[in-house]
Amino acid sequence: MPSWGGAMTLHAILAENAQKAPDRLWLRFEGASWTYAEGEALTDKLAQGLRAQGIEAGDRVALLLPNCPELIFCYFACFKIGAVAVPLNTRFQPAELVYALNHSGAKILIGHPDLIASLMATRSEVPALERIFVTKGSLPGTESYSALMHVKPTTLSAVAENQLAVLLYTSGTTARPKGVMHTHATLRRQSQNYLVTLGEAVFAQVLIFLPLCHIAGLSLLMLTTTAAAGTVTLQAGFDPAAALRAIGENRITYTGGLPVMVNAMINCPDAGKFDLSSLLVFSAGGDCVPMELQNRFKKLFGINVDELCGMTEILYANQPYHLGERRPGSVGKPFGDVRIRLKDANGRDVPPGEVGEIVAYSGAVTLGYWNDPQNTAAALKDGGMYTGDLGRFDPDGYLWFAGRAKDIIIRGGSNISPGEVEDALYTHPAVYEAGVVGVPCSELGQRVRAYVALKPGAQATDKELMDWAGKRIARYKVPESIQFMTALPKGLTGKVLRKALREDAIR
Repeated sequence: MPSWGGAMTLHAILAENAQKAPDRLWLRFEGASWTYAEGEALTDKLAQGLRAQGIEAGDRVALLLPNCPELIFCYFACFKIGAVAVPLNTRFQPAELVYALNHSGAKILIGHPDLIASLMATRSEVPALERIFVTKGSLPGTESYSALMHVKPTTLSAVAENQLAVLLYTSGTTARPKGVMHTHATLRRQSQNYLVTLGEAVFAQVLIFLPLCHIAGLSLLMLTTTAAAGTVTLQAGFDPAAALRAIGENRITYTGGLPVMVNAMINCPDAGKFDLSSLLVFSAGGDCVPMELQNRFKKLFGINVDELCGMTEILYANQPYHLGERRPGSVGKPFGDVRIRLKDANGRDVPPGEVGEIVAYSGAVTLGYWNDPQNTAAALKDGGMYTGDLGRFDPDGYLWFAGRAKDIIIRGGSNISPGEVEDALYTHPAVYEAGVVGVPCSELGQRVRAYVALKPGAQATDKELMDWAGKRIARYKVPESIQFMTALPKGLTGKVLRKALREDAIR
């Protein structure tokens, strides 16, 4: 594994590689490319530009950018001066952007003009925001990003590994978005965990189409590839054909996506004609990946889907080939320095085979939530991160995900995991997407309802799907009603929104 240099900070990995392998390719994007030396020089200039704007260590710099080189450059520029990068979800509505900007107390905002334009009407609602820079063209009330690159050099102060590096705002599906705090040290530990588990060679050529404003795109893919002195191939967004083509053209060794992306790739026209022979690892997370999708992916492309389990606060379990034998349906084992305990509602450890809340212990765990002591205290207790995820260990230490605590359906006293029911529905050849929720019932507490989107041109009845599921799961788990939709509602991260389905079910 590569050395992290003396500083043990995130920008030190870029600087070290610029010294050791200046001509090695660091980043490619839409026909343009940057070596490690070029990236180091460019981010130095941008860091100087931020300092010239009065940005000091600890100040928050908001970033409203799609996947693009400028977003990566801004991350490293912030790291170099000890500023806190606040990447904003590009799917946030103006009210959500206003909330995150005010909550974080960002001093400046750097963004794409198309995304910034929707915010300008509410600009007066963010009084602490001093200046806005746009990466392209011009927009009234903003300044040019290029102006940040042409300032007089100044001496940059040293940055410590325990300084805050990023605030990552959650999608806010159950409440206001929370600002998850990660330091240089917690993100560095995440990269070390991935490298120890997967091996440096896996990160030689990495394709990123996941949003860089989320933990997986930022930490697992971009920062770890940089730590391994690998090459990042960045795509502006996800298109299944473009992603599959890029894997072959750039001899990609590692990439990953959300379950909906796995589904789109296996249903891409002529999917089996793409060359994925260079791919060593394909990981998926954000939600359970139904076994049927995993099986189809393996059959089409000849590679397993390695499920990565976790959250913005901590990625805690994985099932890659370096962790032992593959157990389909399991999310694998804790990796790197991560340790997991499963606890009941009273905080007691549960024995192997029983379901409990997943509590993660690691140097990669978040410091907590920005300006939110109540939620921080609820999540971080006794040195562990209480995830709200449920799981069980088998006798060999493999973790089996049992769903989110809030998603579990309790029908007549029996617990039902929505993911298990969705797995059964996905095996039907007509089903493209499935989402399962509990519907309130005075007699049984809850009943099972499924929402299904069929493949284009496919047909199936609710009775046909119920009978199909009944041959694969226990009868009490089979949906008692099925509602067909053209597409299931998705959240800001692309996950199926069970909350929206539950709200529909009680109307």
